[in-house]
Amino acid sequence: MSDTLEPLLHNLRVPADYARFQHITEDSTLARLDEWKDSAERVLTELQIIVDQRKSELSLTDQADIIQAAASFDGQDSWITPTGRTKAEGILRHFDDPSQSLLTEILNHNVKPLFQSNPHPKLNASGRKLPRPAGGLMATHDFYDDQTWKTAPGVANLVSWCRDRYESLWHLIIPPVMALLDDFEACYKLRGVRIVSEMLREVPGQLLKRTGVDGLIRSSLNTCLTHLNDTESAQLIEVAVDAYLALTLLTTEKGSSGQFDQLCALLGEGVIRGIWLYASDKPDVVLASLKALPPLLRALEIGNARFLKVKSNIRRKVGKLTGQLCRDSSHSLYTHSSPTWGILGQTTFRSPRFSY
Repeated sequence: MSDTLEPLLHNLRVPADYARFQHITEDSTLARLDEWKDSAERVLTELQIIVDQRKSELSLTDQADIIQAAASFDGQDSWITPTGRTKAEGILRHFDDPSQSLLTEILNHNVKPLFQSNPHPKLNASGRKLPRPAGGLMATHDFYDDQTWKTAPGVANLVSWCRDRYESLWHLIIPPVMALLDDFEACYKLRGVRIVSEMLREVPGQLLKRTGVDGLIRSSLNTCLTHLNDTESAQLIEVAVDAYLALTLLTTEKGSSGQFDQLCALLGEGVIRGIWLYASDKPDVVLASLKALPPLLRALEIGNARFLKVKSNIRRKVGKLTGQLCRDSSHSLYTHSSPTWGILGQTTFRSPRFSY
């Protein structure tokens, strides 16, 4: 079976050029990538037929390789067409309930080798936080050298697909997740935050605390809030605030001083004195932070009183951004009819326990 699959799987490897797709200007390169994208649809059709008819004959390694190929097309990336995504979903449907042995095979055989040359300087082999970065002060710089995993642009989709059984596979799944989250490029940070958001819906809070990864993720999310000049900044800010809030609620006791301090740090340092101060000339970024505020303010409850002094500033920002963005037809999402404004009006300016 491997002999039959090998040429198909080879033709489904996402070209490394897609890692820099937004910077490509050469017509010949773009034409070559378009040609590959069209051919990938046909190859996915052939692969789906094999899986439909002969899944029982597939070895564990064959299954892992097929999932790697199909998962690369399970997303919204530039190499994925609607037809290709549908074909990939049809293939992956055969593996909706993967066994632990299959997930282990994927993470060991298909994911780990891509990240092995860039071990995260703050994680040990068991997926726990190190007391100090391995490699000393220059470890972070070394972490960005020879990033082999970027030659496989679809790897983030594969890591995202392996989202079951976090606890038993923690040592295999957390290193690539943290590599994405701590990358210097905003596009990879965005993928990392989205995977973390999925992870926080499944993983026990005690596991995060026991391994010390809660602190690593929190630090990484704080760094995400400083990326204000990238194409992905608005999306990154919104999902990072949401993930930070989810992490805090999962790993702290409701009503505790620790939870209150973390929520206040997110709003005060991250949003008000961070994003609003340094991105005041970037309405999309500021608006993204405003859209993420309602659940944060609901979680703060009486703690909103600490930020009464900035209440009028929030009102002015909402009004200014409404006018600025509504004059631009490309921002039709942010009209007065958007539910966002109603939520902000109810939540941002009215604490659950106080009427201002």
